[in-house]
Amino acid sequence: MRMGTAQIIEEQAAAWLARRDRGDWGAVQEWELENWLLQATAHRVAFLRLESIWRRADALDALAPAPQALPSARPAMPDRFGYWRAAAGLALASGLALMAASLLQGESPQVYATRLGENKTVALAEGSRITLNTATQLRASMAADKRMVWLDSGEAFFDVAPDSTRPFVIEAGVGRITVLGTRFSVRREAGKVSVLVAEGKVRVRQDGKEVVLSGNGTAALDKGGIAQSQVSPEQMRGRLGWREGRLILDQMPLAQAAAEFNRYNNRKIVIADPEVAAIKVGGSFSPTNVDGFTHLLELGFGLRAERAGEKINISR
Repeated sequence: MRMGTAQIIEEQAAAWLARRDRGDWGAVQEWELENWLLQATAHRVAFLRLESIWRRADALDALAPAPQALPSARPAMPDRFGYWRAAAGLALASGLALMAASLLQGESPQVYATRLGENKTVALAEGSRITLNTATQLRASMAADKRMVWLDSGEAFFDVAPDSTRPFVIEAGVGRITVLGTRFSVRREAGKVSVLVAEGKVRVRQDGKEVVLSGNGTAALDKGGIAQSQVSPEQMRGRLGWREGRLILDQMPLAQAAAEFNRYNNRKIVIADPEVAAIKVGGSFSPTNVDGFTHLLELGFGLRAERAGEKINISR
């Protein structure tokens, strides 16, 4: 049976631990180990996990009864206990590697979430990185044959580590997104899902229909199907500006701009007048600076901003 990537890494980590426990460990070997650890986050995670087991073996070693002295008439036997402990520790670590690989498929997903107005980046053990936008929740499970993410709500940008043996699959409401290695964002909101590809290719499926998106490609999914389109590089940068803490408005209707600000703030902008809602606005803003934005509407567009509790009513 072909070993998965996770199992191979676990066995390599176990081999490093056994090698370090021998008496010939020196500066060169330490440098080689550090180089291996720096090659991938998964290497360090596996090594630290097995090292913890290794230390427990040392603790059990300390509790073992001391060997009784041999009669003086018999020649002293060489101390093989250190070799026994190394072999036992390696067997224990290798067994853990096999167990971990076999249990990965059924492990509980890890939950990641952000609060309103917050964004953060998380690193997965297999090397991928996910940046979560405001009020986002997702779950991730990295199995031996498939990497799964469930986007429960909000928006996230995925920088997926290439692995041809383990596709990276995202379940997001009405759609499923599958990639091998690329950079893209997925947004789930009010029964709709949007996908924006910055680099590489992704496959988007819904109810048997499938489209493939490449750089600057977008797809909007709802119960009615998939709508595919392209954006300019400038539009791409604008739509992904939230990763740098910016909300970039490119001559956007004020109603849509208000909806974007409302994603990041407890105080909500409310526009009742259709003519006011249709006013086009542009600029780069901090998404949590709703006061600065409404002040601009007052000074630059002659609008009124009436603050009432958690609402900011915009009118002429």
